[in-house]
Amino acid sequence: MLIKGLLALSLVGAGLLPAVPAAATAPLDWKPCTEGQTTECARLEVPLDYARPSAGQTELLVARAPARDQAHKVGVLTYNPGGPGGAGASILAAGLAGELFGDQLLDRFDVVSFDPRGTGGSSQLDCGPVLWPGVPVFPRTKAQYDALVASSKSFGEACLAKNGELMRHLDTRTAARDLDSIRAALGVDKISYFGPSYGSYLGTTYAQLFPRRIDRMVLDGIVDHAQGSTRFMLSEAREMELGFDRLAAWCDKTPACALHGQDVGKVFDAVVRKADRKPLTGGVNGDYIRMALPAYLPTLGDQAGPWSTFTAALAKAAGGDGSGFLGGSYVGNPESAYTAVSCMDFPGELRGFADVRARLAMAHAVAPRVGAAVEGWVMAASCSGWPIKPTNPWKPTPIADAPPMLILNNTHDPATPLNQAISLQRQIRGSQLLVSNTYGHTSWFNSACARTHATTYFLTGKLPARGTSC
Repeated sequence: MLIKGLLALSLVGAGLLPAVPAAATAPLDWKPCTEGQTTECARLEVPLDYARPSAGQTELLVARAPARDQAHKVGVLTYNPGGPGGAGASILAAGLAGELFGDQLLDRFDVVSFDPRGTGGSSQLDCGPVLWPGVPVFPRTKAQYDALVASSKSFGEACLAKNGELMRHLDTRTAARDLDSIRAALGVDKISYFGPSYGSYLGTTYAQLFPRRIDRMVLDGIVDHAQGSTRFMLSEAREMELGFDRLAAWCDKTPACALHGQDVGKVFDAVVRKADRKPLTGGVNGDYIRMALPAYLPTLGDQAGPWSTFTAALAKAAGGDGSGFLGGSYVGNPESAYTAVSCMDFPGELRGFADVRARLAMAHAVAPRVGAAVEGWVMAASCSGWPIKPTNPWKPTPIADAPPMLILNNTHDPATPLNQAISLQRQIRGSQLLVSNTYGHTSWFNSACARTHATTYFLTGKLPARGTSC
């Protein structure tokens, strides 16, 4: 659910969390992120635990690209890039606001983002990879399952010992409160928000907690918290299988593809079988290669880039050299906050080896080649022995009192399938779903039509006519 192409109901009614006001915050002290740059950065201290504001604070990095036409400014447009763990302030500080939003929005909005606690330039959670190379990701035996659980437990306990209370307060509801603390520090009553991928769940969470502090909100590439772990994994697996078929078809008609003229599926199957028997050069085993699929198959507009990289790595691996996959797999991925947030908000809910075996069999039934090599299983495997209980396990996110929102999704999104957007739209009163008939992760980055409709909505507050599609 992380946008890799850019840096590689109220809860009171549900009885979950008091809708208290955001903590009092001082105005932000803006300074250029780098010398000569118009994008500004600031640091904001927020409570480590909003239920106990006196228990300490943690620091957030916040960045702002000021509206270029201040005289006609519409307001503040906040942004989260996805993840969990996407560092939005770092993206803006790197000068990428133009690539993200285009001239119309940059002219009329102060674009603001933050690095969520535990990520980027905010208070860091840095514990190393959860899925270590060599630890079974798809257990075939009870012993392999026990090894996976033990690895997850060991990692989690070491990370907890190192990071203490920070690690206990990384859930999405806390991130939503951090966002409202930023709103308060900006001195505005309402903010607009754009949230692709996991950012869509952060947006819905904010809308639950603070529905009247929203001006306009676009959610794109939907993560529906009502799915549950198994359904989440299976819906991804179906779309990822179709995504693999698309990649193979692209390679078949693209002479520059490293496997042009070959059956990509058969090559992939042979390589992972070989790597299962004995790791390839670079220590890359079959699970390492399988878990490269959710990193490379979803695309952000540019298919040739990631698909070329994947097929070139696969071609090398066919010759015994697995080094092309190093750094490109969810195995060995050092993004600690990704796992820490996932285990609180998207727990795997595994009930032992028999449950694992049944889930993996279901995944292979709907996706014979890809199987469970999807983010839903990354989360389940990583959290299999996690030492902290989920603070916000899977449940619907009904919203009744927020302004009308625009929901975007593609017909074929391997990371966030369309069924999730359809489900979420039913949970948010007054929202409207715009579907783009295209492939890739998120509509904003894959459909100029969807991007145009979303931009118009941000500028005018008017949703597209009901029934509009792209």
